[in-house]
Amino acid sequence: MVTLLPTPEEMSRWDRLTIDEFGLSGQILMENASRAALYALRKEFGPVRDTSVMVFAGPGNNGGDAFALARHLVNLGAKVLILHAKHLAQYTHDSAYHLKLAMDMGIPCSYLPEYEMDHVPRIDIIIDGLLGTGFNGPLRPNLQSWIKSINKLGAQSFVLSLDIPSGLNGATGEPMPVAVEADLTVTFEEAKLGLFLPPAKGHVGKLVTSKIGIPRHIKDQHPTTHVALGQNLANLLSEPGSTMHKGEAGHLLVLGGSPGLTGAPMLAARAAFRSGAGLVSIGGPKTLSLAYANFPEVMTLGLGDADQWSGECFDALLPHLSHFSAVVFGPGLGRTDGAMAFLERYLAKPHAKTLYDADALFLLARRPELLAQLGPDAVLTPHPGEMANFFGATPGAINLARATYAREFSFGHRVNLVLKGAATIVAGHEDPISISPFCAPNLAIAGSGDVLAGLIGSLMAQGQPPLTAARIGVYWHGYTGALLAKDFPYRGNTPLEIADHLPTALKEWKQCVQLKIS
Repeated sequence: MVTLLPTPEEMSRWDRLTIDEFGLSGQILMENASRAALYALRKEFGPVRDTSVMVFAGPGNNGGDAFALARHLVNLGAKVLILHAKHLAQYTHDSAYHLKLAMDMGIPCSYLPEYEMDHVPRIDIIIDGLLGTGFNGPLRPNLQSWIKSINKLGAQSFVLSLDIPSGLNGATGEPMPVAVEADLTVTFEEAKLGLFLPPAKGHVGKLVTSKIGIPRHIKDQHPTTHVALGQNLANLLSEPGSTMHKGEAGHLLVLGGSPGLTGAPMLAARAAFRSGAGLVSIGGPKTLSLAYANFPEVMTLGLGDADQWSGECFDALLPHLSHFSAVVFGPGLGRTDGAMAFLERYLAKPHAKTLYDADALFLLARRPELLAQLGPDAVLTPHPGEMANFFGATPGAINLARATYAREFSFGHRVNLVLKGAATIVAGHEDPISISPFCAPNLAIAGSGDVLAGLIGSLMAQGQPPLTAARIGVYWHGYTGALLAKDFPYRGNTPLEIADHLPTALKEWKQCVQLKIS
C-alpha cells in the first residue's frame, strides 16, 4: 500500500549488503542504473541519435553511473563529452571500471576544474552525475560553481539527474545551498526520502524510480523508516453493497462550534457525508443548534443550556457517546475556560476513536499532561503552528524537521499523528512513518483542515483502523487538491468545494488504480 523511502544511510546499507553478502557486484549495479536511466531518458526526451550530450561525472559512485550512461548514449549515436570532477587516475573500484570502458570506446573526456564553461555551445542533453544521495553538505565552492553552470546550460538543454539532483540533501531535500534544477530525475531502486519533501520540489522535475537489482529479502530484512503513501490505498475502500443501510456506514459525531465559529464543524460534517458516512451529528452548545438549520442532512445534539461550552456539557453528552462510531473533537470549539473544562471531562471517559483537531489541540498544548489520557486509537491532526505549541518551537523550526518532530510526538505519546502541510506526514506508534506525495496549493485555505478531519473521522466511523483511516484520508484529501487544480489552476476554490469534490476524486483515483492493474 506504500512506496519505500530510504534515507541515504538505509540505501547505502542495501547497496553494501547486496554487494558484500548477496554477491552482486557494484559494477553490475552501476550498469543496471545506467540502463534504467537510458530507458527513462529515451521515453521522456525521445531519440538520442545525433544529439549533443554533456556528462558531468562526480568523484564518487554517481560518477560511475554517469560513465556507464555515456557509453550507452554513444552506442545509440549521440555525441558525448564527459567532464570528470577529479583526475582520471584517481577514480577507483567500480567507477574506474566504467570509466575505462568509456575511454576504451574513445569517448572524449575533459577535467572539469579546467574546462572553460563560459563559451559552451548549446547542448541538447545535460547528464547530472556529480553527487549522489551520499552527499552531505554544505557544498564546496567548486561544486556550487559547477551546479550553477548546469542550471545555466539547462535553460536551453534537457537536464537528467542520476539518483538525485546534485546539491540536494538526500534526507531533507534541501539545497545545500544550491542544487541542480532537473527536467527528469531517475532515482535508483526506491525514491529517496529527500525527493519527497517540499524543498526538493523545484529541483526534481519528473521523478522516475527504476529498479537496479537490490534483492527483495534485503529490503524486507532492513526496512525503511519512511514510506510514501501510494495510489493503491484506494483498494482498501470497497464498493458499497447493494443492500447496505446507513447504519453500516457509521455514525460520526463532530464536537465543535462556538459563537462565530459554527462553519468549522459544518465543513467537517459535510466532508464526512461526502466520504461515505451513513449518519453525522454535530454536538455543541444547545443554543447554537439553529446555526445548522440550513443543513438538513446533519443532526444536532444540543449540550447544556447556553451558547458556551462548559463541564456540564459533558454530562449531557455522556449518555449518548457510546452510540457514535467515531468522534471528531475540536473544529470551531473555541479556547475558553469552558472549552477546557469540557475537554478535561471528556478525556476522563473519551470515545476510543476520537480525532482531535484545531482548538482541541491548542487546549491540549496548554495541558500536555492530558495527552496521557488520549489512548492508542486517538488521531491528532495539527498544522505546524499547532505542533509548535507542543514543543515550544516555531512553525518554521517544525517544518525544517517535520519527520523528526512527528516521530518524537507520536512515538512518545503513543497516538496517531497527522502533521499537515505540503507533504503531510502520518505517524503511528512505530516506524515506518508515511509521507503524502502531494503538495497541493488548492488545499492551502482556511477550512481545509476541517474537511480533512471530517474525512478521516468518517473513515474511522466506517470501520477503518485509525492509522489506516489517517493514511487513506490524507491521500484522498491530497488527490482532491490535485484534482481541484484542473478547474482552479490559480486556486480560488472554497473549503466546501474541497468537501464536495471528494466523491469525484475517489472515482478518478480508483479508475487510475484500475488502469494500472489492467
